[in-house]
Amino acid sequence: MMMIKPNYKKAEILARKFLKDSKVKGFPLDLDFFRKVYNKTHNTRLRIKSFSWYMKKYNLSYSGMIEFINSEDGCCFYSKEEEKAIIIYNDFLNNAGRIRWTIAHEFGHLILGHINNDRAIITRNKLSEKEYSAYELEANTFARELLAPMSLVYYIYDCLGDKISIDSIFGISHEAAQNILNRMLEWSKTHDYSKDTCLYVQFSKFIHSKYCSSCNHFFLSRNKQDKYCKFCGNELEFKYKGDINNMKYTDYDTNENNQVSRCLTCDNEDIDFDNEAYAFCHICGSPVINKCLNEDECGVNVPANARFCPYCGVKTLFFERGILSDWKDEQNEINDNSRNSFNLNTDDPIPF
Repeated sequence: MMMIKPNYKKAEILARKFLKDSKVKGFPLDLDFFRKVYNKTHNTRLRIKSFSWYMKKYNLSYSGMIEFINSEDGCCFYSKEEEKAIIIYNDFLNNAGRIRWTIAHEFGHLILGHINNDRAIITRNKLSEKEYSAYELEANTFARELLAPMSLVYYIYDCLGDKISIDSIFGISHEAAQNILNRMLEWSKTHDYSKDTCLYVQFSKFIHSKYCSSCNHFFLSRNKQDKYCKFCGNELEFKYKGDINNMKYTDYDTNENNQVSRCLTCDNEDIDFDNEAYAFCHICGSPVINKCLNEDECGVNVPANARFCPYCGVKTLFFERGILSDWKDEQNEINDNSRNSFNLNTDDPIPF
């Protein structure tokens, strides 16, 4: 029999294509959603079922189930006559990441054409050892690139470094996450992860999502130096929330010199915008340029509505001087205004 070598490139390309076609924006993936996408784009109807479901349906014991499919993790059956496929996974395993990997792996067998008109299931006793090994390696590559694409791991690592938790971000096992991270670090020395050649555009919001657990809000930031919440000073962490809504705190216009368009204390608009040294209002003496108060180690100019420096977490000049109120006070005011903005007139019909 002709020797079969695993086609890793094909597996990577097909996984990325499926991600693009699905138009998802973040991770961990909803694998049942992918099943629905597959059913819409293929002639084969796919179902995903658990060991316990299959055992109950066909009156099998746990050991009988493993013997029947020749695997402790799962398998994929294909019926040419009915044009149906079913992925079965072991729901008795106490490892959600491993289960997700099994489903993606079996899904890879289906997408890669390993299971077809001539082959209804992938098992060792149906194939040569080399053929079986090649198919398994391809399916693993597909699962890796589907569940945690190498390019996205690269960009998130580039933003957050070794603080990231690949397993929780992508919903995979710790072992798989560590293998992917190690492979990414090795491959990044020779592989091209340019934005034009990977999934960066599709997952841009996901890559640059940051979260403040103190004031419970999400941010989008492409600046790797943004490490602290500019409103409450808490250290930011990676977390994704679909279509991210930035915090709705009052923002203030500034020019290229970082001067506000008017004094935030006395409302003076007669500011010498042509002079970058003009840093204090000549009417009331309030600062018109907000900056970090950590003069020795940071001291940079920051956004006008920043209470804390997003780069080092130290208080800002505007907050220290009382020009900006505490973030909690403004948030409460915003919430109060939002509640009062809809006053239903009792004479008007109820808007159902």
